[in-house]
Amino acid sequence: MRVLTRTLAVLAIAAPMPALAQASDTEIATSEIESTLKNPAMQAAVAEGMAAASEALLDLPLAPLAKAVAEAAGEDPDDVDPDMTLRSVSPDAEDVPGKVRESLPRMMGAMGSMAGGMGAMIPALREMAERMRAAMDEASARY
Repeated sequence: MRVLTRTLAVLAIAAPMPALAQASDTEIATSEIESTLKNPAMQAAVAEGMAAASEALLDLPLAPLAKAVAEAAGEDPDDVDPDMTLRSVSPDAEDVPGKVRESLPRMMGAMGSMAGGMGAMIPALREMAERMRAAMDEASARY
């Protein structure tokens, strides 16, 4: 269940990231991403949406896949419960929507802080790239 919870959280957190790639000024983009991810209203809305999505995933029919796996393993596919769902095969499944609802805002806040940190590092990274370029130009002029 941890994998499902974390996967859903990563998907929710990644949603605002395209703004970084589309922005002409990366520092402004990281600031926008930071404020979006740290916005409590946005966190609550995303958490609620992802909790609803996880609830729906719990009822996804697994029997067709389980029958194919059974057949590939040389087992009788008719032994698979035709009503198999994630909810029915995992005792912790009922906890997933609540865990998503609870942990996603904190995770989004942490990702927002990381985006802000990256934005703050951009000038130093640009300076480092410029130094490396100059050093390589100097080295290639010698040879």
